[in-house]
Amino acid sequence: MAGQSVIRLYPGPGEHLPLEGLYLQHALHRSAERQKPFVFTNFVSSLDGRIAIENPAGSGSDVPETIANPRDWRLFQELVAQSDALITSARYLRELAQGRAQATIPLSNEPAFDDLHRWRHENGMPAQPALVILSASLDLPLQLLREARNRPIYVATGDNPDEDAVNKIELAGVKVLRAGESDKRVDGKKLVAALDDEGFSSLYSIAGPGVLETLIKARVLDRLYLTQVFRLIGGELFDSLLEGDLIDPPADFKMQALYYDHYNEEAAQLFGVYDIISDRSGS
Repeated sequence: MAGQSVIRLYPGPGEHLPLEGLYLQHALHRSAERQKPFVFTNFVSSLDGRIAIENPAGSGSDVPETIANPRDWRLFQELVAQSDALITSARYLRELAQGRAQATIPLSNEPAFDDLHRWRHENGMPAQPALVILSASLDLPLQLLREARNRPIYVATGDNPDEDAVNKIELAGVKVLRAGESDKRVDGKKLVAALDDEGFSSLYSIAGPGVLETLIKARVLDRLYLTQVFRLIGGELFDSLLEGDLIDPPADFKMQALYYDHYNEEAAQLFGVYDIISDRSGS
């Protein structure tokens, strides 16, 4: 992968840039200068909007193999490297415990990403980002929580959780954050405020459409990284970036960067970087 480049289309003028380090230059780890934690997320999508399709066993959905690729995965890991904490869902953790998740919790320990571990060390960051698991039910694989102690782990839930479940999670050495409404659901603003109190300044959501909806509706998401693979893949059962009710008002974004990656003779993709417009005025 070393030496292979992408073409920056925006902002111009266009130029060839190395893939490795492309997202590291965004310096998301330095967002402590902001008034609140910087919240970002990342997705890979087909041209027809599929980010996940039902797996053959009918036991959940996965990123399609036809759009997953090592170059997008490299940039995913670069975003992980810059994060203080990763936000994920209880569903992902349950799938991981059952051996159905596509990857272990990053930052990857594969040799290809040794440079990112060195980068975190050189920037005074812990070896791994903290893990924040959003859960209304608190139905979590406790043994996996006990074993994943190479990083701080938090479970975020609503303001009225099942106290017996809270006690079991805390006995596993995990801190429970009450960051929701009066029920068991997590509220995006309270979540970010709670993680701010914990001292985190860069928050990377690696979860799916449900968590994205939580962040968008609360207007706490700052940046969307979107890889768009130039393929139509179809399928009746699939996930797109957002599902459910219309967002009112819509969440508008402005482009910060766009890169073209023709990564082999058959396939190409765009790496897009979009910042949310928070004041609705476009300024």
